[in-house]
Parts: sequence; C-alpha cells; structure tokens
Amino acid sequence: MPSWMAEIVRSEGGRVTFERFMELALYHPVHGYYTSHVSTIGRSGDFSTATTIGDALLRSLVAWLKAEVKHLSMPIVQVIELGGGTGQLASGILRSFMPWQRIRYQIVEVSTTLRSLQERELRRTGVQWKDSVQAALAAAQGEAILISNEFVDAFPCRRFEQGERGWKEVNLALEEDIWREEYSDFCAPPLSSTFGLKHANGQRVETLQSYRNWLADLNRHFRRGTMLTIDYGGSPADIYYRRPGGTIRAYYRHQRLDGMGVYLRAGHQDLTADVNFVDLQDWGEQLGFETVQLVSQADFIRQWAKPRSARRRLADRYVVENSGMGDAFKVLQQRKHLNTP
Repeated sequence: MPSWMAEIVRSEGGRVTFERFMELALYHPVHGYYTSHVSTIGRSGDFSTATTIGDALLRSLVAWLKAEVKHLSMPIVQVIELGGGTGQLASGILRSFMPWQRIRYQIVEVSTTLRSLQERELRRTGVQWKDSVQAALAAAQGEAILISNEFVDAFPCRRFEQGERGWKEVNLALEEDIWREEYSDFCAPPLSSTFGLKHANGQRVETLQSYRNWLADLNRHFRRGTMLTIDYGGSPADIYYRRPGGTIRAYYRHQRLDGMGVYLRAGHQDLTADVNFVDLQDWGEQLGFETVQLVSQADFIRQWAKPRSARRRLADRYVVENSGMGDAFKVLQQRKHLNTP
C-alpha cells in the first residue's frame, strides 16, 4: 500500500469501507488515478472507450443529438459532457453542427491530464470546462443535454457478500501496510435491485450509492433536458451470472486484475465495476426522470448510425457486434420535464 493511503487509513481508525478505498484510489486530489496519474485513453493508456476504438458510436450520437434537440425545441443547443476523455467525442459533435447553429458545449472533467488532452484537441472551438455538473448546469440555466460514456462505472462502489445469515459489507483493514478484507453487519441493505434477487452463499455484489447521491444532487439543479448514459453493465441477473466474485476489477496498461489485484498500485490503476442499469432507471424515476429507452449499444448504433460501405472497419464491427462492446454496453436515455421537482 502506498504510504499516503496508509497514513489516511490510519487517521480514520485503520479500517475503511471499500467505497472509501476506491474514492481515495481514484479521486484523491494529489495521488488519485483520475486526478493525477491517468495518462491517456486508448491503445497507449490503461483502457479504451468506444469513441477511441471507432466512430460508429460517434456517428450515432450525432444523429441522436440532432433529433433530441429538435424534440426538445432548444433554441440554443446546450450540451454537457460528463468526463470528456480525449476530447474526440466533443470534437466530432461540434464538427457536425453548422457555424450558424448555436451550440454551447461544456465538459465536466476532474482529471488535469485529460483536461489538457481535451484542450489541445478542442482549441478554438469555444468549449468550456467546469469542475462540477452543478456549475455546468448553472451556466446552462438548468436546461441541457447531458452525455456520458463510461462515466458511471468510475463511481466508488460499496461491496457486499451473501452469507448463510444474510448480507455483510466488505471492508478493509490495514495490517502492517497490507490490506486485509473483513466483514461488517449493517441494519438494512442499500436501496438496490440487486438485493431483490436470490444469490448463492459467497456471491459478492456492488452498489453505486455514491452515484445515487450524485444524481439526487444533480436533480436539484436540472430543470429540463435529457441525460444519455452509456456504460457497460445490465440487469443484476445479467452482470452477476457466473461471476461469484462480483464485477469489480482493475485495469493497468490494458491488463485486467481481479480479486486482491484490485488493491495493487492504488492511485496508478483504473478501478471499475459493471453498472446496474435497473438501479439507474429506478433511481431516476424516483426523482422524476422519464425513462425514454434502455437498449444495448449495438441496437442504439443500428438505430442511429448512417449506413456505411460493406467494407466497414473492424473497429466499428467490434463496437457494434455482440461479441465486442455492442452487447456488453447499454444506453440509457432519461428525460427531465419542467413539471417534475
């Protein structure tokens, strides 16, 4: 364990939840992976997203965005991208609009490294950067189209394990600078569809309470518009099928690490878990969002992408076909109307 994290854990009693560990590993202002150590995305980075692999998703998003702008009757196109990656998505969207069309594009980005990449990619485009979605929504007077691609999976998650006497939370204790997992009881499980299923003893699951809290806070600033969420995941029955250890894993230079490997290189490797889209849909509806559609990324691309030649690039095929990203990734569209709180 790095000394900076050991010092923090000791100051907090020598024990932390997995959620706290993940928060520190990814978002510590000095030592966190996203805030300080992520270098790039794509072949030379630790992971790839659909927009760095091919442009099939980009073409689909552009077509969808133009249709959604028309549906919402937006005189000024207000787009907020949550986590801008390398800036390729923003660049592609902005190129698709004519100079006379009024579009204001904001990116919410916590990584100084990725923000620098975005600024180089998007120089002279008029894109603005914000440190929080609340600040971005305030600049848009609360009305915008929010787009994210592999954003939710990076929220710190809590981990639980099914035992003979019920669920226990997986926590971490520090012993001589080495992590040891331990379990704790709790009064009631978090609000999640995961706990409505029957699981075998030993099954581990994750819940994104940090995202639920984030969404509730966003809702107070979001008056009207649409949120499009793209990420890997599905229903709890799907994401935990034949995965007794849960879905949490680490990525380091495109190498996947499971089990205790997620605790290695804290601050220097990506941590992620599959997204429970049933929870995202339920939590949104509880806050007044309308679920417009929840489809696979493959179906979204087939719906919106313009036809290409028969010699489609291999990268596009990987994004679309079920053997690649197309079935593993889901697209959730949620609308917020003025008459909702």
